[in-house]
Amino acid sequence: MTQAQAFSYAGMPLAGVDANGVLWTIESADGWFGATQVRSNREARSGVDGDWPSTPLRAGRVVTLRGNMFNAPTVAALEQTLRTFASVPLVGDLAADSDWGTLTGSGHLEDAPTVSPTSAASAAWQLVIGLPDPLLYGPDTFDSTGLNGVSGTGRVWSRVWPRDWGVPTGVTPGAIAVSNAGTAAYWPRLRIDGPVDRPVVTVNETGDWVRYNGSLAAGQYLDIDCANRRVLLNGFVSKAPLVTFSGRWLAIPPGGGSVSWNADSADAAAKLSVFGREGAWS
Repeated sequence: MTQAQAFSYAGMPLAGVDANGVLWTIESADGWFGATQVRSNREARSGVDGDWPSTPLRAGRVVTLRGNMFNAPTVAALEQTLRTFASVPLVGDLAADSDWGTLTGSGHLEDAPTVSPTSAASAAWQLVIGLPDPLLYGPDTFDSTGLNGVSGTGRVWSRVWPRDWGVPTGVTPGAIAVSNAGTAAYWPRLRIDGPVDRPVVTVNETGDWVRYNGSLAAGQYLDIDCANRRVLLNGFVSKAPLVTFSGRWLAIPPGGGSVSWNADSADAAAKLSVFGREGAWS
């Protein structure tokens, strides 16, 4: 059965008419629609029935696409398409478009592309792609906000008490609505631009927070990859030792959430940017 989804891998369309005039169809997409395998590291209990409990986790996803190539205008056109198919990149995004929407997963070839000519104008093909991250993601989202009204005086020595820590009573720090129309939580990527001192970012629905216990000067920024728990100054220098957190590193729950931030002090130019997704599906 021809699939309603139009798949592409590493930017190469796998459905429709290609540049050589060859018509591609996709007949099956095993592993794309169903749930992935469950990993469990349970160990047998010595001398008694049963196993020691363990936390079940989802394994990576393997997608097997099978299809046909039809109506090649010439033998040379079909061969050119076959050569192109055989040289698809080892690493790339697998995407599917349909009337329902667009989903994408980052993957790599799990096996060599296979193709078998069935006539002078047609062939059958297969592509097996592994997705280490089992989640499938909707289109990217982006939003940013400053900290207007946060007027801390910074770290001035000698200190005078009582101290103004930068959040006047009644002032609401900047907040961003982050969508998740899917069925699974996902981790956003953040960027914090200075000047700002000891910023902290919170997902209000879960209470998760991540704090950078340092300062960013004008022109400096902090890149926070929540999925991999990687924190880089200006994209290069690791600042992980200066980071503290609570919870699941700002995972955005199904239904979406509100991400807010605060700081000991911040300039009007300070900014939080959140790179999210329209949703994540397991």
